[in-house]
Amino acid sequence: MDSYVQSQAYIFFATLYGGIVMAFVYDIYRIFRYYLKPKKVATFIEDFIFWIIISVIFLTVILYANWGEIRGYVFLGFFSGAFLYSRFLSKIIISTLVWIVNGIIKILKCIFKVIFAPFRFIGLKIQRPYSKIKFNVNRLIVKVKRYLKLPFTLLKRLKKNIKTILRKK
Repeated sequence: MDSYVQSQAYIFFATLYGGIVMAFVYDIYRIFRYYLKPKKVATFIEDFIFWIIISVIFLTVILYANWGEIRGYVFLGFFSGAFLYSRFLSKIIISTLVWIVNGIIKILKCIFKVIFAPFRFIGLKIQRPYSKIKFNVNRLIVKVKRYLKLPFTLLKRLKKNIKTILRKK
């Protein structure tokens, strides 16, 4: 009888641990979604992958702890583990992970800034003459358009003047 109670306690604590792991995976998923901000289709795919991972964790714990037998205290263990994690550890873990991710992002930004600095320098050196040429070409285009409209404008005014001359007779 004593070994039976011990095995049930082992199963309960294993499922408690499984619930903690599942809640930890959920926190990682929340951080992942916060930084990526997915659209509807991507959210559906991410949710599907999340539930596959949670199912694998659940089945792995169940198979290793009690050979796949599902009892009431197994669910109680999973829910208790997830509740305890979310109550006591979630805020600490999330703030730590966000701090780590922000640090990694800052490091990556610095690395990319160093890598792309020569390209930015070349772009600035090319942009100045390009903007001057573009400005001069745009002025030239405006003048050409004005000169091309000149015959039509003259013809329009001539027709208007002819009409007024013919009316005065």
